[in-house]
Amino acid sequence: MKFPETSQGERLSLYMADKPERNPAFMHCGPLDNTDVGDCVRIFLGGSIEMGKAPDWQAAFTDKITSLPITTFNPRRIQWDPNWEQDIKDKNLLHQMDWEMTNLDKVDLIILYFHPNTISPVSLMELGRYSQSGKLIVCCPEGYHRRGNVQYLCRKDKVPLLEDFDELVKKATVKLEEIVKRKNLSAFGRMWSLLTHVRDRIGL
Repeated sequence: MKFPETSQGERLSLYMADKPERNPAFMHCGPLDNTDVGDCVRIFLGGSIEMGKAPDWQAAFTDKITSLPITTFNPRRIQWDPNWEQDIKDKNLLHQMDWEMTNLDKVDLIILYFHPNTISPVSLMELGRYSQSGKLIVCCPEGYHRRGNVQYLCRKDKVPLLEDFDELVKKATVKLEEIVKRKNLSAFGRMWSLLTHVRDRIGL
């Protein structure tokens, strides 16, 4: 399989790796989806897009985590209209921003990937907004133009910072597995409490 490449010839090695078996509970949501995902574990794939300047790293990332019972939220649109007016009066732009901010608030884990070929001002804004949320993992390879700023804020707010895309996937996968396990234990605990309550009520 050929590596997908950016305009600079950079490669995403994960495209070469075998895809894991897909979990039946895995879901993928984009800005145009209106899906009720219930109480599942959620991850937001934030970071560089810039109308194609960055490779579709979200697809590479998603391919590696489909074995997990989670839902991914991906802000990348297949067809992006660059003519949208940069004003909240533009309904399409407003919908995109509202979808992103709403789901950034709701998810269990946020990843931000700063690709060296991009400026990614929106991702920088999201880094500042969620750096103290406790649910952020950042990847900022050498060459990104504001790498020092990203490094400083991550160190200040104790945000995990990685330089390699493959390491980002590994780190996020471990974290997602921990969150899934914690949620499952919490759900089991609630069910046990309910059963205990019912047992006490009927005198068993």
